[in-house]
Amino acid sequence: MTVLTVDQAARPPARGQVPGPWSVRRAAGRSGRAALEVYEDGELIDVLVASALATGSAGCGVLRGARRGPAGTFAWGRLGPDGAAPVVLVAERRLRPRWAAAGLTLVADEFWLAHLPVAGFAVVARGAGGAVGRLRPSRVG
Repeated sequence: MTVLTVDQAARPPARGQVPGPWSVRRAAGRSGRAALEVYEDGELIDVLVASALATGSAGCGVLRGARRGPAGTFAWGRLGPDGAAPVVLVAERRLRPRWAAAGLTLVADEFWLAHLPVAGFAVVARGAGGAVGRLRPSRVG
C-alpha cells in the first residue's frame, strides 16, 4: 500500500508544498470500507473508517482531529453522508480570533484533509447539513 504524505496527497492550493510531520495512508477497514490512517512523525495517531450510516449521521465525523506545530495547523475528518466537504476555518489568535479558511484535499471520496501554515488555536468545520465540529488543536511534540 502506498503511503501518501500530505504533500503528495494534497496537491495543495497556491502555496506549493505543505510542510510538516504529517502523512496519511489509505487503507481498508473491516468489511472493505475505506479507511484513512493519520501519522505524525511516522507514528499512527488516528484511524478513520468510512461510515456505513447513511442517515442520522450528518454530524458524525465533520471534524475528527487537529494538530498544530511550527509547520502550521493540520485537521482531518470524514465527509458528510451526502459526500459534501465541510468549510474549515482556523483561528489565528486566541483572543479576538481572526479566522482563516483552509483549503481542503479530498481522499478516497470519504475523507478530507486541511492545512494552514499558521499555528492555529482552534479549528471549526461546518458541514453542509449544518453540523459543526470544533477542536482545539493538540500541539506537536
